[in-house]
Amino acid sequence: MTLEDRVAIVTGGGGGIGEGICLCMARAGADVVVSDIREDLAGEVAAKIQGLGRKAIAVKTDVTDEGECKALVDTALQELGRLDILVCSAGTAGVEYMSPNEEAMALENIPLETWDRTIDVNLKGVFLCVRAVIPHFKKQQAGKIINISSAAGRQGRELLPVYGASKAGVINLSQAIARQLAPHSINVNTICPGLIWTPLWAGGVDFMRRAMPALKDVDPEAAFKLMVQNAVPFNRPQTPEDMGELAVFLASDAAKEITGQAMNVDGGMEMN
Repeated sequence: MTLEDRVAIVTGGGGGIGEGICLCMARAGADVVVSDIREDLAGEVAAKIQGLGRKAIAVKTDVTDEGECKALVDTALQELGRLDILVCSAGTAGVEYMSPNEEAMALENIPLETWDRTIDVNLKGVFLCVRAVIPHFKKQQAGKIINISSAAGRQGRELLPVYGASKAGVINLSQAIARQLAPHSINVNTICPGLIWTPLWAGGVDFMRRAMPALKDVDPEAAFKLMVQNAVPFNRPQTPEDMGELAVFLASDAAKEITGQAMNVDGGMEMN
């Protein structure tokens, strides 16, 4: 599964799942455009990739801004000469506008700002980045698009319903795009991660720890471990590199006949 001399854009590449995907793709031979709203974090990951002997640039991108998404694609082509892979990994749990109490998770109490911000980053961000890369991929009649959803997008649950809805939307949107782009030999697939200790999860777990009475006296990492024990059949969390290895496969020629699929990497949490 080599990606030798290919170029990938990874949004949300400055940490967590995005960083894991960046590093796995670099180890497979790809040059990487590390895109993140935090340019400093993107720069740190780009430096790690360069340390692996691959080319890398850091690009500050707000994925909710159409102009910045187009500029991201243009920069990749100008700086690295080609573009073969787009991974949409930028995301938010959307808890920053929610009060840390049990009632906050009730739909009637969720602030409109939570809905708008979560949908904008998690779903609109995918829409804008994919739309920006389509003309180039169509022109070359080839391309790999990998969108990051979540196990939370597989089934509606009472915790963080807006986040789950945004991630379910990513799966549906990706399937529609896969059908549209198949005649142009462009593959579009989705990865659905399970429970991974990332900065995003740290914030989400801390919110749930404060909101749920059973967890209120448990520190965030201990609360995360309890969630893993209760929800994951393998009884272990996943890692960013687990997502990266699947992303490398989906971006490789070995996956040329795979499109429109949503693949769970969640230790058996969801089996659909």
